[in-house]
Amino acid sequence: MTPEPPDIDPPPILGTWGRLYLAVALFLALLIVLFAVFTEVFTP
Repeated sequence: MTPEPPDIDPPPILGTWGRLYLAVALFLALLIVLFAVFTEVFTP
Protein backbone atom coordinates (compact mmCIF):
# COMPACT_ATOMS: atom_id res chain seq x y z
CA MET A 1 0.00 0.00 0.00
CA THR A 2 1.57 3.30 -1.10
CA PRO A 3 0.82 6.53 0.74
CA GLU A 4 -1.19 9.11 -1.17
CA PRO A 5 0.41 12.51 -1.81
CA PRO A 6 -1.05 15.33 0.26
CA ASP A 7 -3.76 17.38 -1.39
CA ILE A 8 -2.42 20.75 -2.48
CA ASP A 9 -5.16 23.33 -2.74
CA PRO A 10 -4.82 26.05 -5.36
CA PRO A 11 -4.31 29.60 -4.10
CA PRO A 12 -7.40 31.81 -3.77
CA ILE A 13 -6.16 34.16 -6.54
CA LEU A 14 -4.02 33.94 -9.72
CA GLY A 15 -4.52 30.20 -10.23
CA THR A 16 -1.09 28.80 -9.27
CA TRP A 17 1.23 29.22 -6.32
CA GLY A 18 4.07 30.26 -8.64
CA ARG A 19 2.07 33.20 -10.00
CA LEU A 20 1.04 34.22 -6.49
CA TYR A 21 4.66 34.15 -5.27
CA LEU A 22 5.74 36.18 -8.32
CA ALA A 23 3.01 38.76 -7.67
CA VAL A 24 4.08 39.11 -4.03
CA ALA A 25 7.75 39.48 -5.03
CA LEU A 26 6.89 42.13 -7.63
CA PHE A 27 4.72 44.00 -5.13
CA LEU A 28 7.55 44.04 -2.58
CA ALA A 29 10.04 45.23 -5.22
CA LEU A 30 7.62 48.01 -6.19
CA LEU A 31 7.35 49.10 -2.54
CA ILE A 32 11.14 49.22 -2.24
CA VAL A 33 11.40 51.39 -5.36
CA LEU A 34 8.61 53.71 -4.20
CA PHE A 35 10.19 54.19 -0.78
CA ALA A 36 13.59 54.86 -2.39
CA VAL A 37 12.04 57.51 -4.66
CA PHE A 38 10.13 59.01 -1.73
CA THR A 39 13.37 59.22 0.27
CA GLU A 40 15.24 60.91 -2.59
CA VAL A 41 12.46 63.44 -3.20
CA PHE A 42 12.01 64.45 0.43
CA THR A 43 15.64 64.41 1.59
CA PRO A 44 16.64 67.99 2.46
